[in-house]
Amino acid sequence: MTMRVMLIWPSGDPEINILLDRLHNEGHRIAYWVGEHPVAHLVPRGCIFHDHYDAWDAKRAESLRDAEIPPASPALIESMIASESLILTMMNKRYDRAPVDERKHVYYTMLAYWDHVLEMVKPDVVIYNTVPHSIYSNIVYELAKKRGIHTLTFEETWVGGRLMFYRDFWKGSDGFREALKNIRKNNVELSELHPELREYYERQTGRESQRSPWYMHRQRSVGAGFGLWAHRARIAFRAPHLIFSRAFGLLVRSLRADLRSEYEALVQRAEVSRPFVYFPLNFQPERTTSPQGGIFHDQILAVETLAAALPEGWEILVKEHPSQWWLRGKTRFSSARYSGYYARLAGIPNVKLVPIHTDTFALTDNAKVVATITGTAGWEALLRGKYALVFGIPWYRDCPGVLQVRTVEECKKALALVQKNQTVPATDVLSFLKVLGQEGTRAYLVSAPNAQPGIPLEESMRAIAGRLIRELSTLS
Repeated sequence: MTMRVMLIWPSGDPEINILLDRLHNEGHRIAYWVGEHPVAHLVPRGCIFHDHYDAWDAKRAESLRDAEIPPASPALIESMIASESLILTMMNKRYDRAPVDERKHVYYTMLAYWDHVLEMVKPDVVIYNTVPHSIYSNIVYELAKKRGIHTLTFEETWVGGRLMFYRDFWKGSDGFREALKNIRKNNVELSELHPELREYYERQTGRESQRSPWYMHRQRSVGAGFGLWAHRARIAFRAPHLIFSRAFGLLVRSLRADLRSEYEALVQRAEVSRPFVYFPLNFQPERTTSPQGGIFHDQILAVETLAAALPEGWEILVKEHPSQWWLRGKTRFSSARYSGYYARLAGIPNVKLVPIHTDTFALTDNAKVVATITGTAGWEALLRGKYALVFGIPWYRDCPGVLQVRTVEECKKALALVQKNQTVPATDVLSFLKVLGQEGTRAYLVSAPNAQPGIPLEESMRAIAGRLIRELSTLS
């Protein structure tokens, strides 16, 4: 069955043509494509092209610039009320300084436009390259679901070069869960894993098990120490006439209270002699909390929920994500980390903030359990035989040992289970990795040094296109 496709694939890589050609050759028609200007010349005939950054700024596609589009109706707005709160938090990234009323108006503008587009284009399926998290892409996703339009999306795992695949990223993959259920009936051994996944597991559980993910090293290189000053120098010399004003601004900021000074005034040395839950904060704003954390994009709410469920004598050790001070606003206050944010965390009973430089692996090893919204620390805990209390929907959500929680009662039950069963059997994690090797797509979405097991970009895009064609053939 041929499909009318809306493609939300913001990438400037010319290899996108592999996907475009494959869809065309299989008889599918791309009616609307949100991409990036560097590859706009590849747009198929009859397709409406929309630049990703224009869409993010609530600007229309050029060909629809003068279209008559009525404002969002009360009925439409009310039908999307469950999504509105999440969208407003997602705006912390691109609309950080915008007040709530401005954010709401931008949202209503986008809502009216994309509702009009779906009505006009009438796609059979919306295809995403990754979990939607660019405001407009989430609006399209929720509107499509309400209209009964199929959605297909990938998610990066950074594990053995595998992508997760979903028809509904909120629910995850039924096929993956079924395969895992069947495989767990047998004790999976390390030798049964795909070589790339076996090498990954051995590295993560062996001598290199205390090595931070590749992206942390890259972020540190421009966000801390000499790398930060080199980064500032490059920016300064792009506009020499602004060097003195920028230097003065930097000096003024250094004399003001900021995230670092507020945090360091509240930290306490990590005491590992008492039973504790390790709760590393997620970096924000990012899709790992909005949308994938749901209401728990408010990490303070998650810590409060967990604290209310602690067994007698337990405490929570909270550590800030280093990238929070390296990226975007550095140590400035923002909508995601406002003045007083850390004080609210530290004020929760039985909660302690620990120094940001405290070794995360030492905390994981000594904790009774690791709690997170969707963070990598949860996956690292599983690899080390620890349970992971998860408030959101990370890519590893279906791994045995993940305890998904949302309420105080669910946290109590999860902590009781942890007290009864101290470790996660290694065979459970091996089972998950075996299924990842079978059900995942061997490809990547973002090219980065040392992040992938030698997969050429062309091969990656061919694998992605092949997976999409197979999935499209099963839709009706």
